[in-house]
Amino acid sequence: MIEPRLIILQPTPYCNINCSYCYLGHRDDKRLMTREVLEALREKVFRRLSPRSAPIVVWHAGEPTAAPIEWYEHAYGRLRDVAPSQTSFAIQSNGIAIDNRWIELFRRTNTNVSLSVDGPQRFHDARRRTRNDKPTWHLAIGALKRLQEAGFDPSVITVLHTDGLHYPEDYYAFYREHRITQISFSVDELEGANKSSSFAGRDFKPALTDFLVAILERAYCDGYPLHIREVERIAQRLAGIELSDNEQVEPWAALVVAADGSVSTFSPEFMEMEAPAYDNFVFGNILEGSFEEFTERPAFLSASRDIADGIEACKKSCRYFLVCGGGSPVNKLSEKRDMKASETDFCRLTTQASADALFGLLSRRTRTDGFRVRTFEGGWNGNVHRHPAAFRF
Repeated sequence: MIEPRLIILQPTPYCNINCSYCYLGHRDDKRLMTREVLEALREKVFRRLSPRSAPIVVWHAGEPTAAPIEWYEHAYGRLRDVAPSQTSFAIQSNGIAIDNRWIELFRRTNTNVSLSVDGPQRFHDARRRTRNDKPTWHLAIGALKRLQEAGFDPSVITVLHTDGLHYPEDYYAFYREHRITQISFSVDELEGANKSSSFAGRDFKPALTDFLVAILERAYCDGYPLHIREVERIAQRLAGIELSDNEQVEPWAALVVAADGSVSTFSPEFMEMEAPAYDNFVFGNILEGSFEEFTERPAFLSASRDIADGIEACKKSCRYFLVCGGGSPVNKLSEKRDMKASETDFCRLTTQASADALFGLLSRRTRTDGFRVRTFEGGWNGNVHRHPAAFRF
């Protein structure tokens, strides 16, 4: 019996734009998840979930809105009636195709929406282009405005490159101007089809930390409710708020099902990796066999062992382990060619920079707000246990 907390479903591998840093290697493939795969999902996953579970189902990978609205009508009809009552649905989109018809679908199905927008126009349009090399910022912002006018509050994922780190004020102004309150920062990472990164070759962690601190400080001073997911998660954990563990290192905590029914787990991006030693992280097909069989396959067992060894390596060597839980296996493999490894550049630029930014902000606030802060080496001490909501800026 599997109990995934995160279920990532790929309606289609196809994407309608061509981002320069995309890690997806099959974004020209226009296949659509078949009804047979949806029926297998219904019977082998959703119907078997505990009634007490509360999984998050995310339509992702490729561009989900490249699948027809009618396909989603059928998919929701087959999955929702057997899913636990606390199941939530979300979609990660570039926004290019989102019009009023899509918004009505999201409303009827109570689907949360997250958009990919890389901040100010000059940074976004430098790399997020149409397939005939036209800019896409105005299209993404149009979708954002339509969603907001319809009463949605979409979250935003922004991929950072090194050329943006000197302009935190511009990013903050962009989020505030467009009434964006929920953001997540990713970095231009070496992964899958993306064979290079602007962050390679130098240690950009201090610059990225300063970038985050500057945005947080401005939001704090303005009283603007800006929620940075990576920073907020760390604040909540340090506040003693119980959070789920790292889904990327726990078997079947994250379940990924591709359009053709291929099944994977651990890091969702594994589905884009070429790794013959682990059968390219395809542990089975939902149309054939069972999860009990998938769990016994040599590639799955080998991946599980190596990821567990990587967790131990992180636990022994990294002072950020408390707020991380073992890192991202796909980044260990992409950067180090070894999932038994510990620290990666990705970890330094995400978890570590976010943690340091949180402490940097608290240090600046110590004189005026009465916070008492120690570093990770010295442990945690402060008013956060009494006021966990203080970090929801």
